[in-house]
Amino acid sequence: MVGSVKYLSALGIVLMLAACGGGDVNDITSSNGANGTGGSSTQLRPTVYTSEGRIFNSCSLSPACSGNPYAPFFAGANAAPANGATVSGIVRIEINGNEIANAELLPASGYMPRFGIFNITGDKTRAWLDLDTTSLPNGPFNVRASAFNVPAGQPGALEIVAMSARTWNINNPVPPSGMFSATLTSAPADGATISGVTRLELRGSGIANAELLPASGYAPTYGTFNVSADRTMAWLDFDSRSLPDGVKDLRISAYNVTQGQPGASEIVVMPARRWNIQNGGAQPSDAPFTATVTMAPPHGAIINGRIRLEVRGSGLQNVELLPASGYTPRLGVFEISFDRKFAWIEVETSILPAGVLNARISAFNVAAGQPGASEIIAMPARQWEVRH
Repeated sequence: MVGSVKYLSALGIVLMLAACGGGDVNDITSSNGANGTGGSSTQLRPTVYTSEGRIFNSCSLSPACSGNPYAPFFAGANAAPANGATVSGIVRIEINGNEIANAELLPASGYMPRFGIFNITGDKTRAWLDLDTTSLPNGPFNVRASAFNVPAGQPGALEIVAMSARTWNINNPVPPSGMFSATLTSAPADGATISGVTRLELRGSGIANAELLPASGYAPTYGTFNVSADRTMAWLDFDSRSLPDGVKDLRISAYNVTQGQPGASEIVVMPARRWNIQNGGAQPSDAPFTATVTMAPPHGAIINGRIRLEVRGSGLQNVELLPASGYTPRLGVFEISFDRKFAWIEVETSILPAGVLNARISAFNVAAGQPGASEIIAMPARQWEVRH
């Protein structure tokens, strides 16, 4: 009887493997030396690999594998530049699937550095990333896109390599050293009615700071733009719900030095435009406000090069890297996802003073410069040693 049970169990495993494809199908590559290509193929070996604390599940994405308990989680890239493509500017990468809780653009092998975190739809069936290639050096860029069934930093993650390793050739124009120029490339027209979140964007060279300001004067600041590492692009996802409904006159100015630094030259890239803000009274404060740091160097760490900081929560309107106490100087302003649940920043430590740095990360439920802000210290003060 015992022998029969063992025989039936072994037979069941064989049948399950056969149903999942078996034989000559693609692997998922693990960074501890497992070979293969992995990726968006609809057939993957039902083998589990463990590497760097992650679990790789590669069950077939076909209906034949529906008996596998992980089958509800699947992912494949449906939009991305081809292997060997030359890319520049903003590149859209999309992943379709099911139960996608996190998706990342990663090196061809390994998990650091993360080149991008995808936005994910509420039903977890689609993820997308607008990769700003201007923040990367020109030349070959070898990456993969991986999807996970749990949020970043959570244990027990299953990974599917939705886009197997591809090499793209980044080719962005390099501005002459010291040149400062700025031109508006995206903003509502004068007299437009706006609501919710609106993308504002400008391009040029030598851009160190850009701000959304009143038609005249410099206070209050209605928004501080994110600036690409090569200073050729700046963008702001302006949440008009931070302002009351009605008519507002605003301008956009760009500067060749960071905020608060002397010797600034100003280019008014958008002379005053009148926008009619209509959100039906909806305010950002209507959403719950929570914030927790999910990625940052530990207390006492030595940092150099580029470091990534991440915050997750809800109702995020502004997130800043600040001194351990006080609010100036701002060491960095985070980019915030459209759903206000995720904020991130790539900090170039070369712009920070060498030596001991005491810093905190604070999140706010209103845009920078707006009254009535609530603050959550997502990362209490940590001490880092900056080395150039």
